[in-house]
Amino acid sequence: MSQDAMTGEELRQFREARGMAQQELAELLNTALSRRYDRNRISRWENSAERIPQGVIVTLRGMAGGAPSGIPAAAAGPASVVVWVNQKGGVGKTTSTVNVAYLLAKAGKRVLVVDCDPQANATIHFGVDPHEREVAKRTLTHVMFGPLPVQEAAMTVCGGLIDLLPCSISLSNADAELTREPNGNLILREKLDEVRNAYDFVMLDCPPNLGQITVSALNAADQVVIPSQTEMLSIMGIPMLLETLSKVQRRVNPRIAILGILPTLHKARRAQDQAMAAELRQLAAANRIRLFDVVRDAPEYAKGVTAGVPGLVINPAAAGADAYHEVAQALLALPNHERADHAAA
Repeated sequence: MSQDAMTGEELRQFREARGMAQQELAELLNTALSRRYDRNRISRWENSAERIPQGVIVTLRGMAGGAPSGIPAAAAGPASVVVWVNQKGGVGKTTSTVNVAYLLAKAGKRVLVVDCDPQANATIHFGVDPHEREVAKRTLTHVMFGPLPVQEAAMTVCGGLIDLLPCSISLSNADAELTREPNGNLILREKLDEVRNAYDFVMLDCPPNLGQITVSALNAADQVVIPSQTEMLSIMGIPMLLETLSKVQRRVNPRIAILGILPTLHKARRAQDQAMAAELRQLAAANRIRLFDVVRDAPEYAKGVTAGVPGLVINPAAAGADAYHEVAQALLALPNHERADHAAA
């Protein structure tokens, strides 16, 4: 793409390379630029009936400078598999997963997000219809319990920056299926091993329980991040989770490690949140676990769900962005990624 101009054909190539319809591109630009473009405007640009605005060109150039879309062909990996887990629901697991994935992708890393929750929150967060993916038989269920390769089920999202392996309600039967299968809780690890060398990071967004899907994700993991709302019920479940992680490490997956605890949905002015944040610090210190900075509650993250993008796309400086950057930097500092960065320097 030229530095100062873009032809209609270049715009069309940009869009089609990311598997986006004209309306999808319009919605992406509307989110990034707070505009009201529609499919007809994109069509006029592509047909050279109207000049493409400079702000649009700058935005698209920034996206084009990120990681290539789709299953990458160039050398990458081996991926660090990162599991986001807390058996309490509503603690910001999905929000944290997609926003840190976005930061890693913006840093030039190749990222696959795997939606492991039958509620399909990550799938919906990226603007993908779970029912459509179920009808097309292109979900995590079809990968785990059928012959479908990960490459054929994954799709590009977030303007081509991130790959997503979507999920649907059909995964709710997975716990029973995994129990019946010999070594069923290793199926997910086997499937992800097929694409480990295609990515730098694979992010697993887990359901709010410690069932077979979550255990399967832990069996596949290198690193674990524990998002925890600064409230009692969210914190109470962490000791049980730590006990489960210890069993997984002893019995199945000795390489698994806890990257840290991420306090979420924090309201700094509430005395209760301050007290629970202090308790979370004590719990982390007692177990020698890193405690990241708090993610303060902010409207951009809810707006991101509606727009089908991470909240940091809407406002890179949203409250809590510093905490998400801290987690991303901790992942980028893992030994295998440091070596890759130095080799590329």
